[in-house]
Amino acid sequence: MRKLTVCFAFLLLVAVLVILPSCHGGATQAETHEVSGTEAVTPEPDTDPTTTVPEEETNMTTETDRPEESTAPAEIFAPDPTGAVPAYDALMKDLNSFPLTFSYDGKAYRGFAGFSVASQTSSEVENGIMTEVELRHGDIPLTFRLVGCVYPAERAYEYVVYLTNDGDTDSAVVADLQFDLTFTGKAPVLSGIAGDAGGTYTPYAINLTRQRRVNKGSESGRPTHGDFPYFNLSMDEDKDGNGSGSFIAIGWPGTWKANFVCNKSGEDCAVSLTAGQSQIATYLAPSETIRTPLMAFVTYEHLSADEQTNTWRHFFIQDVMHKPGGENTPTTVGIGGMSSGKTTAKMQLILSAYEKHGIPLESLWMDAGWYTGAAGESVSWPSTGTLDMDMTRFPDGMATIGAYCKSHNMQFLLWFEPENVRLDKETFLANQPDFKEEWLLDKTLVGTWLEGYLMNLGDGGCRTWIFNKICKVIDTAGVTVYRQDFNNDPASAWRAHDGEGRTGMTENLYVQGYLALWDALLERYPNLIIDSCASGGGRNDLETMRRAVPLHYSDWFDGNNEDYDTKARMTQALFAWFPYFKNEVYQLSLDKIRMNYAPWCMLKAPSPIAKDMNWDLLKQGYDEYQLVRGYFFSDYYQLTEYSLDKDRWNAWAFYDPETASGYASVYCGEGSSTLTLQLRLKGLEADKTYTVTDLDGLVSVTADGRTLMEQGIPVTMPEKPYCAILLIQPAS
Repeated sequence: MRKLTVCFAFLLLVAVLVILPSCHGGATQAETHEVSGTEAVTPEPDTDPTTTVPEEETNMTTETDRPEESTAPAEIFAPDPTGAVPAYDALMKDLNSFPLTFSYDGKAYRGFAGFSVASQTSSEVENGIMTEVELRHGDIPLTFRLVGCVYPAERAYEYVVYLTNDGDTDSAVVADLQFDLTFTGKAPVLSGIAGDAGGTYTPYAINLTRQRRVNKGSESGRPTHGDFPYFNLSMDEDKDGNGSGSFIAIGWPGTWKANFVCNKSGEDCAVSLTAGQSQIATYLAPSETIRTPLMAFVTYEHLSADEQTNTWRHFFIQDVMHKPGGENTPTTVGIGGMSSGKTTAKMQLILSAYEKHGIPLESLWMDAGWYTGAAGESVSWPSTGTLDMDMTRFPDGMATIGAYCKSHNMQFLLWFEPENVRLDKETFLANQPDFKEEWLLDKTLVGTWLEGYLMNLGDGGCRTWIFNKICKVIDTAGVTVYRQDFNNDPASAWRAHDGEGRTGMTENLYVQGYLALWDALLERYPNLIIDSCASGGGRNDLETMRRAVPLHYSDWFDGNNEDYDTKARMTQALFAWFPYFKNEVYQLSLDKIRMNYAPWCMLKAPSPIAKDMNWDLLKQGYDEYQLVRGYFFSDYYQLTEYSLDKDRWNAWAFYDPETASGYASVYCGEGSSTLTLQLRLKGLEADKTYTVTDLDGLVSVTADGRTLMEQGIPVTMPEKPYCAILLIQPAS
């Protein structure tokens, strides 16, 4: 989500210069679409379709005055006035060839050939320009709304299409709604990482001239469990190893598909991509809207692999991440744990222990277990559904805890799981009289400990009930970080609810409702931070990441919290794609503390009331974090090759070219066969002199950037496992 401001001069130019024969009265003022009270880059569809002027009133020209067979869309005026993203300009100026494909009533359509433009507007968004085009076709009683946005500074763009039935009868079936686009070049390589589930995030790189077809997707409904809908398609690598290409991201918090096919002719390759919701074949009832996934692209030319990574990170930080209060989500260090078994008094005791020992907490994380069961009794997770505070343990609804956090300038995170009811259905309904039984979809994960009913976020009444429950808790407790979990594979319940001629409709409406719920929260609480969780990193697609951060990126460490071999490689891989997430320490030792330095860092005492608690060690971690926290939004470099071998090191670095400073995290794991690594830094200025020192007196070097990058420096650990933090500073 981002605030938009209309560029009046630009729109005036549009109104004066653009003549649209099919515009129903000419250029209109720039539209702003309310989504939770703020204007969004990919706005949600309006609840009430705009009434269109009858066709016979739209144009005063006679039949002989009309251009012969002129049904092609009019040209979009200056979609990117800077000309920085030629691919976007070409796309928006030739809507006949727009890469949307679908069928209507059994007839196939490709692009917007044969469509007429009903309206088109442009407006400024943060860092970019958004263009909206409304199109109609004489044979299709639906309004198509294309929303495109370009971010010139990052050479990035995105688009999404909405289809609305603004008539008074059901439409015919819309099927196979997807995007079909082609990239051309030599020696294409598709790279990315695996998604979460089982502790993965493993990078891959596929030579598409050898493996001509690559199919990715999700059928569970949790889009980033398994495959990861973020890709880098690089081509035309030169002799220096620099490539040109595009990052591709799919924003769809449901089932999705992305199929890459390489067709080779000599050295030239054409890589086609078809992408969309996994299945869609549905009619639209009057006033209904369906939408495509959001497609985003970040283009680049002649960049090294590290430069490509940072091109993506710059886009993600500048143009994707929600900015509470207009600023990047703040880094923080603090504590947290389950709410089960906690009371207001116990939380006061825990917080006072940290304060007594001089630990400056910046955040408090309270996870599942603060709510009541179906009959108002105390329960623990996975029971969930009422969203009512357990007032026997928190008599003031956590207001005292929230007030403490506010007075100490701390973030207060509280966990919610609002989409699932894992309670006795009849008791739940009897004690929630304002909840309608028809808002419950089928049970999911039947036969498991997570079996329960899925609430239907596609229903506006259900969504309002959930929203009001959430707001009551937030307002009473003073919550500043809303954490939404989703321990559910929803696809089976969606499909069971579709009905005849409605394949994919429940999912599509549900996805829109899910995004609308979050937009409503961000409208009501503009400075709210949202954390996305779905049994770890199961729902971290691009649309979700526009509104949230992926703090708990995997449940792997809940059951394997001392698996630092996995944590090292997951952290190294994930920083290349997500700039912001959480790492958490469970047992105190210096190497474990340092391995958890991340934008959201949880350094907690295993037992804050234990007499033998090592407060000095914990305080050291808090002090060290102050030295590195300012670099997480800087350029990122992987200093060691990613490997699944036990005998390996993991090292990564952040470097800020503006201050010529940064830090490196160097980890020698238990399985390493050596205690010394020749570490080569990256991203430095070759002729600039730097000092590199660590926090333990192991390294102290002054050298120019060329030496540090080409020859490197030896780092010898005192033991294994061990983690060293190297500070990089310009020599005075």
